[in-house]
Amino acid sequence: MFDWQRFFPFQQFSKDGLKNADPKDVEQYIHHMMKSVFGPGYAVQFPFRDPLSKETPAADESDPIDIFETTSHVFVKIPLTKEQLNLLKIKHTSQTLIIENYPEKGRQEKVVLPSLVRRKGTKAIFKDGILEVMFLKNEDFNLSEIDITF
Repeated sequence: MFDWQRFFPFQQFSKDGLKNADPKDVEQYIHHMMKSVFGPGYAVQFPFRDPLSKETPAADESDPIDIFETTSHVFVKIPLTKEQLNLLKIKHTSQTLIIENYPEKGRQEKVVLPSLVRRKGTKAIFKDGILEVMFLKNEDFNLSEIDITF
């Protein structure tokens, strides 16, 4: 018979071990597993995070780009100097903002947006050292009925 327990990812936590386990150790193990599966910036991909957590996502530590959304818009704020602004080119798809020559010349930064955005109606304003890009959200009203067979 095949030994399935050997490949079970939580084998270090036995029933007895979990009774005396520290919750922080379990949480660190889960963060380690999530990072190995989804990559170092995995926390940004998940919209629901613990608001009381003292930990910040890995992408936020090194990335000064701020993203937030309202009911009808998605905003991206990028701190820039005037020299960076002269070289900057921005483009977007329905789910990604592409910033060329940022943070330095010859590099490209891709920012995953939290919602789908419209192709037209995007505005960018530079003021007080911050470039603010405002997207209109694209509501997906396509509804498909699914037949159930039995």
